[in-house]
Amino acid sequence: MTEVVVVVLSLWSVCAGAESKAYDLIPAFNDALKAEFTDVVGNGREAISGILIDKSGKKYSLPDTCEAEGGSAELKDAFVINAQRDYFLFVCAWPVRHSGLGLNGTQYEAFLYTGENLGVLNKNVEFSQMLSGYEGSLEDGGRKYVWYLSRKIASEKVIELELGKATDSLTLAHQVVLVRLKDEDYEGVKAYLDPSRFEQLSRDFPIGRSNVVGYNDFGYALGQAGGNDLAYKILKAVELISPDRMVLKLNIADVLWSSDKEASKIYYKKYVESMSQAGKEKLIPSIVLDRISSD
Repeated sequence: MTEVVVVVLSLWSVCAGAESKAYDLIPAFNDALKAEFTDVVGNGREAISGILIDKSGKKYSLPDTCEAEGGSAELKDAFVINAQRDYFLFVCAWPVRHSGLGLNGTQYEAFLYTGENLGVLNKNVEFSQMLSGYEGSLEDGGRKYVWYLSRKIASEKVIELELGKATDSLTLAHQVVLVRLKDEDYEGVKAYLDPSRFEQLSRDFPIGRSNVVGYNDFGYALGQAGGNDLAYKILKAVELISPDRMVLKLNIADVLWSSDKEASKIYYKKYVESMSQAGKEKLIPSIVLDRISSD
């Protein structure tokens, strides 16, 4: 897989009454070593325009601006992606608030460019659209998500798009789930890792010894999110491949606890036995022992 390099140092400054944001681009985008964005105030709202600056100090205007669309634009990030080609990406965001329609969230728009000549940049419209979207509540009470906002995930997604992959790889799916789990976005975990995506992933990347860690993490994340039925299905599939994994026993016990306490206790006991044999008794969570001894 192509190596991903995403390193950005950002600086804030204020100039000529307008707030600006500058990014040192490491590595450079072609000859551009820095990107600068300026908030332009008009009609009480802020738009954002940007330039790239090469090693000689020459400035090149970016072809697109973040216009005020129902609210002031905010620059979320800007960085370089090294894939089969070099890309420069910046992302803007707008608040979306409409209580009458039940809308409460953020609209993200990504601008992804390639080009050997800084004076003639080409926006990759397809990739930009894949990285853009609305995240927040919907009129019907549901919720919509934008999965590829972080630098690492956006870079991985671009690499896969270059390769013509229509669906996320197991590696990318694992990254998305772990980011949502870290943020304790449990609804996001369940929305991304729904039954149809699991079917696609398990079909394209059959569960085996080389990927049981990823699938175990899926099961754990869903269990934390309260998606116990699918979590159990995934974890039992992992158990067929790697039945001796200690943490797997714990994860299965956890997802069973709310529906089948007797079966859950069996797995908790297996977990305690494995931990004890490994000399790790002190690492056993107290809740495990409490549940084993409960009526």
